[in-house]
Amino acid sequence: MIGWLKGIVRFSDLTSVVVDVGGVGYRVLAPVGDLSRLPGGTAAELFVHTHVREDAIVLYGFLAADGLELFEELLAVSGVGPRTALALLSGMEPGDLVRTIAEGDEARLTKIPGLGKKTAARIVLELKDKLAKRTLGMLGTRGARGGPLDDLRSALANLGYRAPQIDRAVQKVKPLVDQGQGLSELVREALKHVA
Repeated sequence: MIGWLKGIVRFSDLTSVVVDVGGVGYRVLAPVGDLSRLPGGTAAELFVHTHVREDAIVLYGFLAADGLELFEELLAVSGVGPRTALALLSGMEPGDLVRTIAEGDEARLTKIPGLGKKTAARIVLELKDKLAKRTLGMLGTRGARGGPLDDLRSALANLGYRAPQIDRAVQKVKPLVDQGQGLSELVREALKHVA
């Protein structure tokens, strides 16, 4: 069973990424937020859930362990399969999803495409108390995932910059985040530091 992959991203599409590990390309399905942070040619480390079916072995990958942990929590819910769990993690950041379930907000869950009222109610019923009592380490593992710095990283990656350039630029503009600058201002300032 594959639990972790480290390699180079060869290419990605809207639902998956192919990671070259020692000359073998592994196709890994991943949440949209994680896919946006995996442009071709970059190094990647993914926490993996291996799902075995009668006709296929499917890999589901996550940039952080908390994403994998939440994915597996969702799979434990009666009637929730990997596609539904992945749709939930693509539709909401893990921290938001945990809060939504812990607060019992079924209406918000049903806004995820393909998720009906009965499934949303079952997810809340089976996970509400569990997630309310237990922290999945969302802040400690991911930092400000989904925050302005991650949006900036994604924007710079989409412009074709490499990880070392992005890291250098993000370090330079961190003080602007505390000042409440918007993404466009952060990108404008970061572009001065990526050369």
